[in-house]
Amino acid sequence: MPDKNDISRKLLNPLNKLWEKIFRKKIKETDVYFISGMCYNCTVFDNLKLPDGFNKKYIEWMIPEPEETLEKYTRKMMAGIDTSRPFILVGYSFGGVIVQEMNKYINPIKTIIISSFKRVEEIPGMFKVASRANLWEKIPERLYNSTEFITEIFNRFIYNVPNSELISYMTITDPVYVRWAVNQITAWKPSYETPRLYHIHGTDDQIFPFTLIDNAFPVQGGDHLMVFKKADVVSLILGSILLINEKD
Repeated sequence: MPDKNDISRKLLNPLNKLWEKIFRKKIKETDVYFISGMCYNCTVFDNLKLPDGFNKKYIEWMIPEPEETLEKYTRKMMAGIDTSRPFILVGYSFGGVIVQEMNKYINPIKTIIISSFKRVEEIPGMFKVASRANLWEKIPERLYNSTEFITEIFNRFIYNVPNSELISYMTITDPVYVRWAVNQITAWKPSYETPRLYHIHGTDDQIFPFTLIDNAFPVQGGDHLMVFKKADVVSLILGSILLINEKD
């Protein structure tokens, strides 16, 4: 006597295949542009897996002019985006600020931020103190020229990991860039409500405390480096968000 499960499979498989064909016809190839965190290159995203049909593309940091505005810099970073094709923006940490700013000028299908912030209420206390006191302006120029100073500040006092673990990622340490970037991220106040915005955040984030974060997909035990430490979990959430069908 035939197994009932075998009969069900024979009936359902053709229907599933037909549905897949219909679904795939509706989905166009989509470019997914990634921007990394401050001082980090885009290899932090190498272990993230995207669903079929989504093409991973990287936008690396540029060295700004010393007094360059965030608007001008954002427009320069946008130059590598092909807006004639369907596209999605993903920003990690400071990259999350940039992709939200990009939404003022271009119209992605959706925007995803990872380990970042999107509302004034989510700004961490240390950013508020640094901004009010112009703390980073008071750091001597010679220290900005020291790669060791930058890596020690971030790795030992914030991440509590040895420099050797991050040396291949933390390569954007030009002093002009670092001074500009820390000033921009500590002074940034979200003033534009980004449409179709999704947020992925770790519950143990050292920079942006999870207790301040509203309406985000949580990664249990994820810290500020979870984009590569927990790439498998982040990939699952990211893939689910990418597959959400946006309706106007």
